[in-house]
Amino acid sequence: MGLKLLVFDSHPVQYRVPIWQILSSNDPGSVHVVYGTDCTLRGVNDKEFGQQVVWDEPMLVGYENTILNCEKGEPLSAWGSLTGEGVKEILSKIKPQAVLLTGLNYRYDLAAYLGAKRMGIPVWLRCETQDQALNRSAGKAFVRSLIYRSAYVGLDKIFYIGELNKQHYLDHGVSASKLKPARYGTVDRFANMTDMEKELKRNQSRQAAGISDSSFVVGFSGKFIEKKNPKILFQMLEFLPETLRSRIHLYFMGSGTLQKELDGLAKIALEKFGVKSFFSGFINQTQLAGHYLAMDIMVLPSRRMGETWGLVANEAMQGGCGVIVSDAVGCSEDFKAWERFKVFKEPNATELANYVVDLARFKRDYNWASQKLEKYSIQATAESLAHELKGLRKA
Repeated sequence: MGLKLLVFDSHPVQYRVPIWQILSSNDPGSVHVVYGTDCTLRGVNDKEFGQQVVWDEPMLVGYENTILNCEKGEPLSAWGSLTGEGVKEILSKIKPQAVLLTGLNYRYDLAAYLGAKRMGIPVWLRCETQDQALNRSAGKAFVRSLIYRSAYVGLDKIFYIGELNKQHYLDHGVSASKLKPARYGTVDRFANMTDMEKELKRNQSRQAAGISDSSFVVGFSGKFIEKKNPKILFQMLEFLPETLRSRIHLYFMGSGTLQKELDGLAKIALEKFGVKSFFSGFINQTQLAGHYLAMDIMVLPSRRMGETWGLVANEAMQGGCGVIVSDAVGCSEDFKAWERFKVFKEPNATELANYVVDLARFKRDYNWASQKLEKYSIQATAESLAHELKGLRKA
């Protein structure tokens, strides 16, 4: 049997599956992914999206995988909802050269961790934990830190997704020599499109949404929930100069529990300022490109309620949008110095408006972030994992 990485993931995730597919394509048989549950493929009633969600791309093709379905109660709902039953058997069957965990959220993850350690298999970790995403009491922060320090001692390598994630590990006793980059990214749905094709798709999407050529589109992508704070886009209108506000068209891509409230705010914005709003509804993976192309700016104004990264920022920049995020969004630390990326202090609607004015100066450029995002790509992460896997062979 060749060199093999055994990945333990809770469930198929649309921005991780392409990593396993690339690894397998470049080195067939080098990776095998074990899922605790396939509940997301069966269709999940996502309470925050307010509907049943099934991804429209194949999630189990192009790489070796096993689904344990070691569920107890509602899967993915609590520590014990994935039990870890079957983990020991698959470790013994595959006998991998390394184990990669994508989280430490379930009993299932702990079973994989401890099982690998008992067999003398190196254990790696790549997850999105950081220390700035939530406001915690001193007591909770202390207990949390003790747990993480204990968990990290036994890890052989840790792949960090970004700067706040890296700092979290350093602050919890992990040696810098154990840390390797595998930054957060997502499938680039614009990579094979020419600028002419992007322009055509942009025009088609704006026309379908009833948006004029002269409009400046400020967009939002995600769940309509308090954590994401989409309502601040309407608050922001108060602080825009009339010359720009008269051109603004708001574009909401997503769905969720705040839909009715947003509809009401959109009606007020139209009556008070003449600002129109478009709601696309929930958009699945293969249909994202046209919606980002329709926007000029994408705003992710999340509150400090657990926004550890914010992959919609990556997607929007791949489409050439300017991006504004709140300082509660994890990726802000990585991208804050980029020319068309701005970070406002949450929940400051005035500062958000100022940055909209700032980014409105730029002409739409589909490729302004392309080169910068190469480090934050599925390909770069796959290469980082493959490099460390090959290192085991040399050892």
